[in-house]
Amino acid sequence: MLLIGERGVGKSTWINAFANYCSLDSLEKAAQAGGLFSIPCNFTITDPLTNEKVAISSEAEHMAPMQITKAGESVTQNANEIVFQHGNTAINLIDTPGFLDTADAKNFSHKTDEQHVDNIFKLLSQYEEIRAIFILMKANVTRLSDAFQSTLTEIFKRLDASACNNVIFIFTYAASTKFTTDDTKPILQRFLEDKNLPIALPPHKPTIYCFENDVVKYLAECKNNVSRDKKEVEDAQNRWRRSVTTNERLLDYILSLKPFSLAVMMSINDATSTLSEVSEVVLETMMCIAKNVKKLEGKKKDAQKLQEDIKRDHSNFASKKLKSLLHITETKLVQEPLGHRNLVCEASCCAKAEGGHIVYPQECHINCDANFLYTCIRINFWANCKVCGCDKNLHRFREFCMKLVSESVYRPDSNIIDRIVDSNDALKYINNEIAQFEKRIKEYEAETQQMVEICAKLNSFAYQHALLKRSSADGSSAHDEMLKWVKSRMQTYAKSLDSPDAKEKVDVLAKIKSQYEEKLSEVKGRRYSVEDVPKLVNQLCGLRIKGQEIKRIVEENNKKKRERVENAKQRKNIHCQ
Repeated sequence: MLLIGERGVGKSTWINAFANYCSLDSLEKAAQAGGLFSIPCNFTITDPLTNEKVAISSEAEHMAPMQITKAGESVTQNANEIVFQHGNTAINLIDTPGFLDTADAKNFSHKTDEQHVDNIFKLLSQYEEIRAIFILMKANVTRLSDAFQSTLTEIFKRLDASACNNVIFIFTYAASTKFTTDDTKPILQRFLEDKNLPIALPPHKPTIYCFENDVVKYLAECKNNVSRDKKEVEDAQNRWRRSVTTNERLLDYILSLKPFSLAVMMSINDATSTLSEVSEVVLETMMCIAKNVKKLEGKKKDAQKLQEDIKRDHSNFASKKLKSLLHITETKLVQEPLGHRNLVCEASCCAKAEGGHIVYPQECHINCDANFLYTCIRINFWANCKVCGCDKNLHRFREFCMKLVSESVYRPDSNIIDRIVDSNDALKYINNEIAQFEKRIKEYEAETQQMVEICAKLNSFAYQHALLKRSSADGSSAHDEMLKWVKSRMQTYAKSLDSPDAKEKVDVLAKIKSQYEEKLSEVKGRRYSVEDVPKLVNQLCGLRIKGQEIKRIVEENNKKKRERVENAKQRKNIHCQ
């Protein structure tokens, strides 16, 4: 079950309450057990003995001054899964950070919330189906914020229409409205009608449930030995009983729902997640091709010079020189397994140009076991990486390191060259080899164009199916993985432009960028479906010269993905019983 709500709605507190309602028979037993706190929480209370403000924590057993979460900041900074056992039923709650970022609220922008929606769907891609979507709201809310409306609208635009049948509204802090929804329900109904969201509310369907979050605060007070008078204890017991009854109705309703499949959404996510890896591999391959073309053009010039030398003086012919000239080595891309999984920063400030290749030495989390970027303990869901300080979206898990290797692709036939006894035969042979050089160069250039066109189509698909259409500072699509890689590499090489090799790389990248943007404009407006993505990837893998290199890397990455999915399924833990 997916939990969505604004910051300050009490989502983490409700989860803790839900754990206690599911697992313990009475408030007294919950207090004796010290309460169940799946998510650590802090509260500010008035010390009954001193009348001073003090802090209590679900993790401590005494009152003490401590840092409290500021108003408006979410307790949940990363998406995570909490699993409860209720009888014979395992209940998986997928908790996400609350939206309406305080920093965004100051300048009336919701860019962080836009990222939040994208991240929710990346998180959901790990699941095959969802039983329910819980939308948490305060029971006394008098208006729906812009962030609330835009986020929910975008979520339901992306999900299949059948998902509306599985939406449940949880009203928190319901004691303030005496567990009624008279004020909030009409506002919610109007929003659903305005947005054409077919979600039924009571009395048509039992989709609203009211809870009081103060029960969790009471349990934390008991754990910290805060004394309470008889009236406060009675109030807590009444709220517990009322919430438990509501919780039982909620569980019965959830079990009556038919889960909705995430197959279509997963297909789109799988396709778009493939693009980043494929785009990087193709770009590196095109850089190899550019290097190989330069070698071939150099060989061609050397061969032409040897021709001229022989024509001027027939004695300049030498078989050893001819063998050396016509021996061709080319650069190819290979992946080497690391043996573990690292979270690597790919920002240009952390990357380095080394040996004619871009490397990523900034390893922000070595041997990371998180199965999703936003569940890594080194990544703050809302902010930058805790280690290097760079944008979290510039980080990626790597299980391989890419390397460039030289490989002999053509050795002239020694027997043929040894039989060349005069300059005329040598000139004919050189002419033939120059023609082969030219043919290979044309094949490379044609294959580069094919790669550029296929990547343009793939990234057009990513833009068409992006949840929220965003642009980069230069006006290009923020969803375009190929342009991201090109720009990142250009910035990295630009740090060492005093090196001739770096200047050459920047020129090559600029040419690739120009060709790519031209192809993007050609394919603009064409529609691409999920089924088109594997077909386009197969076209890349079927290229005559570099197809096998790309195919090998794609298959290695896909194998690792499948292994991660299986490992993730086996690592689910029961937090509360």
